[in-house]
Amino acid sequence: MWHIALVLVALTARPAQAVVGGEPASPPEPDAAVIFTQLHGFSARIEGIKDDRLGYYSFFGIRYAEPPVGPRRFQRPVRQYLAGEMMAVNQCLPCPQRDPYYPQRVIGHEDCLCLNIYAPKMPAEEQGSPVVFFIHGGNYMTGSTAAYGGQHLSQKDTILVTAQYRLGSLGYLSTNQKDASGNVGLFDLHTAMLWIQDYIQFFGGDPKRVIVMGQGSGASAASLLAMSPEGRSATGVAALSGTPLSPGAIRPDPAKHADTIAERTGCPKTPAESLLICLRQLPHEKIVLADNDMNMDMVDTQKFLDEVSGRSGAGARVEGEDDLRGLPPLVADAPAESLKKKQKRVPMLTGVTSAETSRAVFGKFNKFLTNQIQNVKDFLKKDLVGGLQNVVKDVGGLIPFASQVQTLLPIADYYTNNLLEKSFTIADGLAKVAEATGDALFNLPAYQSVQQWSSGGKAFLYSFEHVGNLSKGWHFLPGVPLAEKSENSSMQVPQNVQGPSHGDELAYIFEPLDSDGKPVGGEVSSTDARVRDNFVGLIANFAHGVEDEAGKKKNGAANKNLFDSLLSSPDGKNNQFLKIGNEMTISKDFRFCQLGLWGNMADRLTGDVCKNLLGNLLGITGSLAKPDKVAQGLTNQLTQAGNVGQLLPVQSSQSQNQLPGLGGLGGAGGFLSNNRQSSIRPQKQKPIFPGSDGLFDF
Repeated sequence: MWHIALVLVALTARPAQAVVGGEPASPPEPDAAVIFTQLHGFSARIEGIKDDRLGYYSFFGIRYAEPPVGPRRFQRPVRQYLAGEMMAVNQCLPCPQRDPYYPQRVIGHEDCLCLNIYAPKMPAEEQGSPVVFFIHGGNYMTGSTAAYGGQHLSQKDTILVTAQYRLGSLGYLSTNQKDASGNVGLFDLHTAMLWIQDYIQFFGGDPKRVIVMGQGSGASAASLLAMSPEGRSATGVAALSGTPLSPGAIRPDPAKHADTIAERTGCPKTPAESLLICLRQLPHEKIVLADNDMNMDMVDTQKFLDEVSGRSGAGARVEGEDDLRGLPPLVADAPAESLKKKQKRVPMLTGVTSAETSRAVFGKFNKFLTNQIQNVKDFLKKDLVGGLQNVVKDVGGLIPFASQVQTLLPIADYYTNNLLEKSFTIADGLAKVAEATGDALFNLPAYQSVQQWSSGGKAFLYSFEHVGNLSKGWHFLPGVPLAEKSENSSMQVPQNVQGPSHGDELAYIFEPLDSDGKPVGGEVSSTDARVRDNFVGLIANFAHGVEDEAGKKKNGAANKNLFDSLLSSPDGKNNQFLKIGNEMTISKDFRFCQLGLWGNMADRLTGDVCKNLLGNLLGITGSLAKPDKVAQGLTNQLTQAGNVGQLLPVQSSQSQNQLPGLGGLGGAGGFLSNNRQSSIRPQKQKPIFPGSDGLFDF
């Protein structure tokens, strides 16, 4: 029956169709959702939907590329131009992917390369609105544009464009050879950016102000596009819970996955041309089902880490400078190598939620992790933290100074130092898993990306820490383990990991929509409304331009104070970050000691903030040790390894005397910080603009 239903949906939810010929169209009503284009030798009339209550305009299902079917499967997209009359009132079907609720089924259609537009106004003589081009997440495997409504951005004089792109092996199959070079999903997004450059002016947008924004794997894709010479049209990049240095941003061995697809589909592995000929003859459903391990109930530590780090399945790859066909690549170098280059970059805004992996740990993987903690000796210390260290080491750029220091530093001890206490529960153990995976897989990549990006452009870091009625990442990311809602777990989640998980910030930017485009957001409290207004204002402010003096004057002092304050730092380092909770505040030293451990930052680990903690864990001194002796003991250990010279210089004790040590994420004591481990009291933060319901006055 589901096959019949899918066919019926396909007949009613096609991309916008052109109507050529017939009687001339009657002129539109004043202020109607109708636009006219004339470009590349084609004329078009596109009719969308106007929201009379809020005054914004929506255009759904506009094709930006030809359907990638038949011989075009696995090939780079072919642009499609606007022509004829179009009714842009229906959402596209998603690109082929597994049904998140019935994993043995496949939903979607290959004719899926289309986009949606939410515009605050129709084109006029004044300057067009800035544009946010959003790339949905889903680990390069799932997702669509349907759930992301743009009415809140449109209220800030900002256009939202969301685009679909090929997923899984249909979008990223690669043998590292020219016949199957991969990354066609990224080239879909690049083609959508070209479409925006051509056509957004007709929808009231400014093609000179387009930021590319994404979440999760979409954030990594946005970063890759912004770093590529082919994506230079972007004027900024906003990366939510994903970065160029995230473990899942790049697949290190795509050819191995291609071999697996060949085995599961019965196609020849070599030569690559024969593999593609065989795969083109198969229904897309068979390729999608071959993409994942069908035995999804079997979990081990490696699979758990692959799932939460976004490294499973097909994904983007490094193409190199020459694809052997004379075609320009999008990802010529590994992200870490690109970040080392001395070149100007557009501004970056990136950040995390304060409990990225908590929902997965206490939800989908609860049973597995509980069993491991109860029955496997030293699971947290050896299997979990040891596995995370391997993941971090495999990502170029996360640890800038390769050394033996991590073998000396007490990373595992920090996350397991109170396991033998009688009060320690399974929930406490799961909380340690959530903390360790959040630090290694999300917090460290976000911090390091900001530090390295800032060598060529402005970079800003935020931490989203609000939980409310709109915290519903599962609505936007169905089928993604990090966001998957668990109905079975009755375990009480410790208070220090009750922060927002992966995707929970999305409803504070986008209006959650159902498949018919109807809002499903539910009740919005006054606090939720304020947080949403602040967060949307932050994104819109970034899109209007960090260096836009006219925009600063128009939107008040808030624009200038916010980003200028984040850049200013007494010690000259970019250590400020934006904390987004019930209020929006500027804080400092994001996960200071924890990232010092993961990133081999000797200056942090021997400073006042971390001396007592690391001294106790290293066994150098007792709990009443003097900080100077702790620092000297740690320095001696690093010196014996011959690595101190490779690390950052050790700061004096006076340079770290005003900041919280283990805080930085969450409420009292910081996200998962152990208050007994630090005698340094976090500073109380004040709202940037106290007494205001919202940060930005658009």
